[in-house]
Amino acid sequence: MTIKTRCFIVLIFLPFVGHSSFAQDIKIMFDEAKALLDRQQYALAMGRFNQISALEQDNDLVRYANFYHAISAYHSGDATMAQGLFTQIEEKYPDWSESANEINFWQAKIAFENGELENGLNHLETINDDNFKEEIAALKIEHLTKERDRDRLKTLLQNYPDPIIASNLLTSLLTENVMDRNFVLIDSLITTFKITPKVNIEGVNFSPKKEVYNIGLFFPFQYNGDSANLVRMMNDWPVRFLQGMKLGLEKLAEENININLMTFDTKTSATTTRAILADPKLKELDLIVGPAYPGPIGEVVRFSKEHKINFINPLSSNGEILIDNPFAFLYYPSNESLAISAAEYTRKHLTKNKNVAIFYASEADKPRALLYRKLIEKDSFNVVIEQMIRPNESVKIQQMLVEKIKVDKDSSERARMIAEMDSLLDAGVKKWEKYSKDDFLNEELGIMPDSIGHVFIASDIPSLSASVISGIDAREDTIYYVGSSRWLSSEQSISFQQLERVEAVFTGSNWIDYEKPSVKEFRERFLQKFSAVPKKEDRLGDAYIGYDIMVTYGRLLSQYGKYFQFGLKTKKMVSGELTDNFSYQLSNDNRYTPILRMVDSKVKQSNN
Repeated sequence: MTIKTRCFIVLIFLPFVGHSSFAQDIKIMFDEAKALLDRQQYALAMGRFNQISALEQDNDLVRYANFYHAISAYHSGDATMAQGLFTQIEEKYPDWSESANEINFWQAKIAFENGELENGLNHLETINDDNFKEEIAALKIEHLTKERDRDRLKTLLQNYPDPIIASNLLTSLLTENVMDRNFVLIDSLITTFKITPKVNIEGVNFSPKKEVYNIGLFFPFQYNGDSANLVRMMNDWPVRFLQGMKLGLEKLAEENININLMTFDTKTSATTTRAILADPKLKELDLIVGPAYPGPIGEVVRFSKEHKINFINPLSSNGEILIDNPFAFLYYPSNESLAISAAEYTRKHLTKNKNVAIFYASEADKPRALLYRKLIEKDSFNVVIEQMIRPNESVKIQQMLVEKIKVDKDSSERARMIAEMDSLLDAGVKKWEKYSKDDFLNEELGIMPDSIGHVFIASDIPSLSASVISGIDAREDTIYYVGSSRWLSSEQSISFQQLERVEAVFTGSNWIDYEKPSVKEFRERFLQKFSAVPKKEDRLGDAYIGYDIMVTYGRLLSQYGKYFQFGLKTKKMVSGELTDNFSYQLSNDNRYTPILRMVDSKVKQSNN
C-alpha cells in the first residue's frame, strides 16, 4: 500500500466537523478538491485546498487541506512549494502526531530528489511506524544507490550506518583498479554490514548448467610434426600440465562431472592464437585455461570479453589482465594481492626497525614492489634500497649483504695517528711513517649492522630469494625476509632448516601441503598412470597445477554453471583440490594468501 493511498483512506473516515451551513460548505469544497486530486487535476486541486487551508480554524478538514495542498503542489511539479508547505504544517501543528510520519516521509522524498541526502536521511530517522519500512527501503534504494561520489558515501556512512549506503560504497570500491583498492575498508564493510558482494555482468543474467562442459587448454606445445620434436615436447612443462589435467578429468568422471577437454597449440604467437580463435566452434567453450605468453594472452583476453567466456590464466600474477574483464581470472594471487598481504603483516609485526630493502627481477614484478612500498610508507617505514636485480645477477643481493668495504676511521682517531707521526718526525725518527694509507681505514659491512629491518622480495624468481636468504644467514644482526611462497617446492635448493634459521616469512601463493591426503592421492594417481613422480616446477606449469585447476574449476562449473562467478562471489572461500583455498569474493585473482613460516623443517601457517 503506497503512502498516497493510505492518506486518501484516512480522508474517507474523517469526522463531520460541526452542523452549521458553513461547515457543510467546507466539507463540500473539501470533497471537490479531493475528487480533483483523485483525477490528477493537481493545479485545480491546489486552488481548492488552498482556500480551505487559509481558513483560521483548527480542525481535521483544515489540517488535511494543508497536507493535501502540499501533495497537490508536489504532483503539479512544484516540489519547492510542497517542501515549504510541509514545513509550515510542522510549524503550525507541532502536536499533530498522526501526520508526522507521513510528512517526514514526503520531506525525505523531496530532499532525496533534490540531492539533499543528509536532509532526507534525517527525516527518515524520525519515522517510528513499522508500516513505512518497505517504502523507506524502496526510497533509499532509489536514491542512495545513485550516489557515485565515494568520499560522500564514506561521510554518509559515518553519520548514518545504513546497509544500503554500505552496499553502494562496497560496489564503488570494487570497481577500482586492484592496486588502488582499500581492502581494509572493503573487508570491514562486508563484516560489519554482512554484505554479500553482487555480481553484475553486462549481458549475462544467469548461469546456464550443462550435461557436458567444454574446456579449452591454450598452451605452447610447439609441436612441429617430427618424431624428435615429439620426444622433446613430451618432456616439457606444457605436456606435464596436460597430464595433470587428464588425471583431473578421471577424478571428475568418478564424481559424475563430465568435461570435454580440447587442446590448442598457441606456440608463442599472437597470430597463431588469433587464427585458432577464428573458428566459430570455439564460441561454445565454457572455460579457457591459458595461455602462457603475452601475445597469446592478449588475444584470449579480447576473445573472452567479446564472447563472454570465462578464462583462467594458470601462471601469471599480472593483475592487468583482470581490468574491465569480468570473465578473466588468475589462478595465483595478483602482484597487488601479494603486496597487500605482505604489507599487512609487515605493518603489524616488523616495526622495531622500519628500514626496508626491496628487490624485484623485472618490469613485470614492479607493480608488486611499488604497491608494497606505497602501503608500508603510510606507516612511516623507510625504503633505503629499491632495486631491480636480474635473475642472472641475483648474487649481487648476497654480496650487498655480506661484502665489506673500506671507510675512513673516526676523525679523532685519524687525528691522533697523524699527531703521533708528526711527533716522531719532529724527534728525527727515520721511520716516522708508522701508519700506511690502509691503517687510516676500517673494514665494515657495506650494509651496516641493524641498518635494515627486513628485505622484501617482490618476485617469484627463486634465485633472488636464495641470494637474500643466504646473505641474511651469513650476517650476525637480524634482518627478516618477506616474500611469496610460490617458488617453494619439495625440490628447492635452499634447505628448510636455513629458512627456519633466518625466520623467513612467506605470503602463501597457492601453497601445496604435501602431507594433504588429496595431494598424496594425486601423486599415487600420477605414479600409476605415468610410472613417474610428478615434479613441482618453480615458475612454469606442472602436473600439480593442471590437476588442481581441472578438479577445482570442474566442480565450480558443475555446481554453479558456465558463469560460476555468480556462486563464487557469494563465498568468502572455496576449497582447492591440492591447494588449501581460493578467495575470489573481492577480485578475480586468488586473494587467499596466508602467512607461512618454517616450523620443524615444515611449512606451516602462522598467525604472527
